[in-house]
Amino acid sequence: MGGLKILPYGETLDSFSPGMTLFIEEEKDQYRALVVKNFQTMGRFVLLWFEGLNSKAEVETLAGQLIWREKPTGRMTNTPDSYFVYQLIDLKVLENGQYLGVVSDVIEGPTYDYLQVFRDNREFLIPFIKVFIKNIDLQGGSITVECPKGFWE
Repeated sequence: MGGLKILPYGETLDSFSPGMTLFIEEEKDQYRALVVKNFQTMGRFVLLWFEGLNSKAEVETLAGQLIWREKPTGRMTNTPDSYFVYQLIDLKVLENGQYLGVVSDVIEGPTYDYLQVFRDNREFLIPFIKVFIKNIDLQGGSITVECPKGFWE
């Protein structure tokens, strides 16, 4: 039986456990429940084995799919608190029309989340709140921000 290698967004690597139910969208708004049989951490990745998936071919059908910890409900709105992490990763960060970097991760904070952006081999964490996030253009692949003077120095 083959395992599925996943890159978790916004989860700790040890948050997967046998018996946990995960969901995969098979058709629009139709989700299939997958029960974790076993898991193993591999650096930033997790290798998952699922109950009922007994062949490598069955597991390969899941490759490239998004797997949810909770079944998504409802549609998203265009506010900073209503995006999935996977939608934000790799978006270009712009300020005053100038390219500043790419979102590499979303870091969960105690009060709000942060966009992790690398620029000139330095890490910047932009609070994911309306004060800083001015526009998110998923189709255009960019996030427009407005940071305080000196933030990028």
